[in-house]
Amino acid sequence: MDANWQNVTDPIFHWAAERPDAPAFIQLPETITYAGLASLVAKAAVYLDSIGIRQGDRVAINLTNSIDHFILTLGLLRLGATTMEIAYNTQQPPNAEFLARFGIRTIFREPVDTAIAGLPSIKLDAGWRGQIAKCQGDRRSTDNGSGIFAINLTSGTTGEAKGSLTSHQRYFQRMRAQLEMFKDSDVFSSARPANFLLAASIGFSVYFRCMISHLCIGGAVTILPDYLYTIDMVKEIAAWDNAACLVTSAVCRVLLACAPQHGLLFPQLRALMAAGSFLYPEEKLAVMERVSPNFYDIYGASGFGTVAVLSPRDMRACPASVGRPPAFVEAQVVDEAARPLPPGAFGRLRFRGTEGAFPADVDPASRERFHDGWFYPGDTGHIDDGGYIFLKGRDSDVIRRRGAAIFAAEIEAVIAQHPGVTEVAVVGVPRQTIGASEEELVALVATRGETGHEALAQHCQTKLPSDHWPDRLFYATTLPKTAGGKLDRARIRAIVLDQIAGRGGTLPPSASTQILP
Repeated sequence: MDANWQNVTDPIFHWAAERPDAPAFIQLPETITYAGLASLVAKAAVYLDSIGIRQGDRVAINLTNSIDHFILTLGLLRLGATTMEIAYNTQQPPNAEFLARFGIRTIFREPVDTAIAGLPSIKLDAGWRGQIAKCQGDRRSTDNGSGIFAINLTSGTTGEAKGSLTSHQRYFQRMRAQLEMFKDSDVFSSARPANFLLAASIGFSVYFRCMISHLCIGGAVTILPDYLYTIDMVKEIAAWDNAACLVTSAVCRVLLACAPQHGLLFPQLRALMAAGSFLYPEEKLAVMERVSPNFYDIYGASGFGTVAVLSPRDMRACPASVGRPPAFVEAQVVDEAARPLPPGAFGRLRFRGTEGAFPADVDPASRERFHDGWFYPGDTGHIDDGGYIFLKGRDSDVIRRRGAAIFAAEIEAVIAQHPGVTEVAVVGVPRQTIGASEEELVALVATRGETGHEALAQHCQTKLPSDHWPDRLFYATTLPKTAGGKLDRARIRAIVLDQIAGRGGTLPPSASTQILP
């Protein structure tokens, strides 16, 4: 990686000179080479400047994945505009109040979408690339990379998405982390980069980071279409040689369901990476045995980037961990007073790197995550003597019961061990008791086949301590998820409250309710 790069688009122009005919973006049947991409990104920056967008302007992008979309994003970044990618979702389009929170001045949208009142919007239609092709020259920002930014949004699993600023300089630091943490493989090597299969919107920060990192090493990014059936995506991934793919933990469970009884689902895949939510140790090992032996589990956060990676070698030895951080990331476990705890002690996780101070938060709701030069992801866990990070649960998922703090993940891990359970989420809801206030513990369970309530209740009572027994079990064919494939805990909790209040809620089809004896 060139130490002189300052703008995240600089690597594109480097590879345009070094390997002009190498593919940069593939969206069948079209392929754009690095020479072609560099020319279009420069022209896009000129065009965007001509329509009044300036360095520092905050611009939202709410588009489906496409080559045109990515040329636009890269043109904005080259110009020095502050971009905010929003995962495209026709059911939940961004509203004016949400965009105002981030100071958005312009939004780029699909031609079929409705304009947002009071906010300038620009349609990215079929003629957009023809417009920029008429431009000449370049409009690269002269900033050294520390004063130009992108806004990264959280997934919004526990409520509305929050956002934080990431400078171009910090992106390069995160790319170096990517190279170090995947050193066992040459997937992110510029000498022989894998073909990165983009399977989800770059509105999710981990996919955006991977796309930018892949362009940094001169690799090809293949844009997969949206599939009506997941099995079609599985077939597409299997069809590519020399490929790496990032999926969510929920998709990993689908891949396991599709895997053959003998052999591997993806025998040719150079790397399968999982990110976004928790995978149980037995699931990680099963993915390695049945899907791909080149399996990496990624732990990170939108406000910090990748924190740790569990490589295939470490996964066999320590599957309960999420891996170790790179050399320049300091990881600590602290108590409620932010005092460091010894190895093995449980507490709040926090991280910092060598990137300098965090920028001013773009979203007031994110302030609790940045404190005294540290980033707090909102996770509780411990770090062992070898530096491996172990997660216990999210601070937001703590359930207060009989004066004790119970992590939902602890209960979910045990319920998920039942062979009839495909998914489970545990939430706490208020319950007033005499002289005290505590939470009722409710599990929403998706099952396969005819899993009986009595069998699952017996499993809970046998495997869990009595103070961890769910007060209620709700059953469903599937659990609500965000657009990024994570469990939508805010919606799950709202549904549970509606059910308990007798309002019915909107549980998935075939849902029923039982109270655990």
